[in-house]
Amino acid sequence: MSDPVVLVSNASMPGHAASIRDLFDGAEDIKIAVAFLKRRGADFIVPILGKQLRAGANVEVFVGTDFFHTDPCALEELLTLKQRHTACMIRVADRAPATFHPKIFAARAGATCRSLIGSANMTGGALDKNEELSLCVTHALDDTIGKSIEATFERYRKWSRLQELDPLLLQQYSSDHAIDKRERDKYEKARDAALPAGIDLRVISDWHRLYLANPKAMSDLAARRRSRAKALRLQRAIAALSDGPTTQRAKAQLRDGLGDLMGSSGGAHLWGSANIPRQGSKALEHEKEMIRFFELARSMSHRPAQEGYDAIRRAGDLIPGVGLNMATEMLCTFAPTRYAIYNGNTVGALRALGIETARYAQFHAIGPARYAQICETIRALGTRIGTTDLSEADAFLNWIYFEVKAGRLQAKRA
Repeated sequence: MSDPVVLVSNASMPGHAASIRDLFDGAEDIKIAVAFLKRRGADFIVPILGKQLRAGANVEVFVGTDFFHTDPCALEELLTLKQRHTACMIRVADRAPATFHPKIFAARAGATCRSLIGSANMTGGALDKNEELSLCVTHALDDTIGKSIEATFERYRKWSRLQELDPLLLQQYSSDHAIDKRERDKYEKARDAALPAGIDLRVISDWHRLYLANPKAMSDLAARRRSRAKALRLQRAIAALSDGPTTQRAKAQLRDGLGDLMGSSGGAHLWGSANIPRQGSKALEHEKEMIRFFELARSMSHRPAQEGYDAIRRAGDLIPGVGLNMATEMLCTFAPTRYAIYNGNTVGALRALGIETARYAQFHAIGPARYAQICETIRALGTRIGTTDLSEADAFLNWIYFEVKAGRLQAKRA
């Protein structure tokens, strides 16, 4: 490495292992500070350090133990090296709220210093497999970077958090590490069992191709577009009834319109959610409140999702028969680019994608902030597949729900 600054990556030669070996070859003074030390890292570095120590070099190594990521057996290798060479100093950082996280390999040969500073710890993966980036800098001992590096290591030498490695410290850390591993294994087993069955999200594009090639899905999508246009006209007409008295004619218009939206009593079923009529018919007993509710949804359709949903949720919760399905169908019809439909099929489809949310589509289960997050999530799905609005994305989610339920799509992690 003749250049004063060289970018080191494991994706090109020389990688980190070769760079470190070259860095320390012939060095008279070696300093290392890493957050984590694994067994493969120790197996790699200890012979290199031993060679330089036998040639008369001084070696200082500072190792972190946060999160118990450092292997006790790796520290044991360093302790053995230290016990064989008086010019070798090994210090270990106590665990603390602020992580000991440096990654620097510094070497001096005569008046020339070279330092490798970047992302690589002393682990097998960091040496040759991980995506790591470091700068290997050639500098002088007394230039700006040389002085800064020396000042950093001098601070490490005096820092009470860093203790000299000895058999007592090693045994204490080994015991704590064993306890952590035992408890971590329990936690990871429970965590893996609790995680939803997600997928590699890149599969969505493949699923979308299947969706586009499905004649029934495309027929349903075309029907949804037609129904949505009719539903919008009906909703606007019902909302406009709030401008006048709630006459018998207005009540009849509400009943007929809401029946067509929900699909109750032979209505046209312009909203897609299938379960609305089961509870929604109770809302017909509260004509005045429902007319105001439609007008509120129309006025809130221009507001951000969190704000609009909050207002509609508060009002809808006071009207028997009004639920999350109905409210979000109404909002999505008024503003399909801003509001997402949320019902049981949405829950099932999101879970198939590995996104955990409330199991039941109810007002009390989905708060305003969470609903706004769901809208953004569904919008992101729509962006991936090129839909024009959240209603079109909902159609795709609906298809996913039924395909997964029927076993035609496998919702498994890649």
